[in-house]
Amino acid sequence: MIIVAFVVNLHVLRNHSEDLVNRRSEDYYIVLKTSIIRDARLGLMYVPLSETVAPNLHLEHIYREITTGAGDTLTLMSPAAKLSNKLLDIASEYKISAIRQVSHNPLNPNSVADEWEAIALNGLKDEDDRFFEKTEKNGATTYRYMAPLMMEQSCMACHSPQNVRNGELLGGISIDTEFNGTFFRQLDTLSEKLLIIYSLILFIGVFMLLFFGAKFKRREIELELKNQELLDLNVAKDKFIRVMAHDLKSSAANLKSLSETLFNNSTELSEADRNTCMEMMVESAKTHSELLDSLLDLSRSRLGNKEYDPERLDLCKLINTVLGQTKLQAAQKQIRQTNQAGECFVKADRNMITAVIRNLVVNAIKFTRTGGQVVVAVKKADTEAIISVSDNGVGISDIKKDRIFRADGSNRSAVGTANEKGTGLGLLLCKEYVEQNGGTIWFESEEGKGSTFFFTLPFKN
Repeated sequence: MIIVAFVVNLHVLRNHSEDLVNRRSEDYYIVLKTSIIRDARLGLMYVPLSETVAPNLHLEHIYREITTGAGDTLTLMSPAAKLSNKLLDIASEYKISAIRQVSHNPLNPNSVADEWEAIALNGLKDEDDRFFEKTEKNGATTYRYMAPLMMEQSCMACHSPQNVRNGELLGGISIDTEFNGTFFRQLDTLSEKLLIIYSLILFIGVFMLLFFGAKFKRREIELELKNQELLDLNVAKDKFIRVMAHDLKSSAANLKSLSETLFNNSTELSEADRNTCMEMMVESAKTHSELLDSLLDLSRSRLGNKEYDPERLDLCKLINTVLGQTKLQAAQKQIRQTNQAGECFVKADRNMITAVIRNLVVNAIKFTRTGGQVVVAVKKADTEAIISVSDNGVGISDIKKDRIFRADGSNRSAVGTANEKGTGLGLLLCKEYVEQNGGTIWFESEEGKGSTFFFTLPFKN
């Protein structure tokens, strides 16, 4: 559109320039025609001879030249010839190079129409006809104009020999406007200014198109990624629900089966068998309860219903509290727990961070062999604290590393070194809680050598 507008404006500019020339020629024509008719009605007139005014040898009149008492010679001149000479002198300042009265059969041979004028005269039918054309004449660009000159009664005195009746076409007035390089350089300068303006508009337009196009494209890509992410989350959610439903159903089925066995065969079972059966029932009920609690906590976290109450926490004291809670589990496997955290205060929710550290320590104990150790440490960074929970247990295989924090059920908990069972939801809760407190969580692990889980929390000013 900008390019089309430029071409149209350039065309309009050139047409406007030609229109100005055309209108200027029309103005001279009107002045000349009006003056000729006025003077013709006054009759022939005498003018002094000069370098530019010579006797009209083609005018037959007994008193064509006269001498005044003062000795000046005057020559008889038609109004048309007189005005043409005077107007040409004035008009030359405005690039008018020729003003001629022409016809096919003139009284003066100098008024014979040239080739272009002859064609134009042939096309003049009435007083309103005009011819205007851009041509090359004498090596210069010339705009040629032709308008009709009709016979009037007052013109008969000079033009009766031409046998033209009143109201008929006597001839035409031809006006040539010649332009040198200056005019076209000015036109080219205006064209160049137009080109610069429209180039600037085009550049801005293209820049805006590219800028907003890239922005919209980026937004479109982001939306596509979000849509794909939502689709993936829906797939993961469905898979997660199926896995959790299977685990809940399995633990409930085990509990039902054990309770039925104990109820139906209580008299036939030995005391040791009954105790074993009841221990298995307690373990199944415990697993079922832990799974339900984890699911509820995870759903509350995802829905934003989990109450978030950040406060100033002393990490060293909090870690000591957690290690006290897991002391019995560690003692059963003769695992040594160590707190290597110095004084460090962070801003976080106490219950959430307690749950994170406890889950990580319990996992470390679960996958550490008898006689191993679990170390909890804190390192200070620029604006945050980095908490780590390390063990020298079995580590994590490369196959399972990508599944650790996934919510599609593929991160199901493995059996511990002492056949401990888990829900597989602990690490998911850790990730949710850490991110809600403005931190990140990750791990490093080597199979057979142990694992270290890290998470960050912002400092409390």
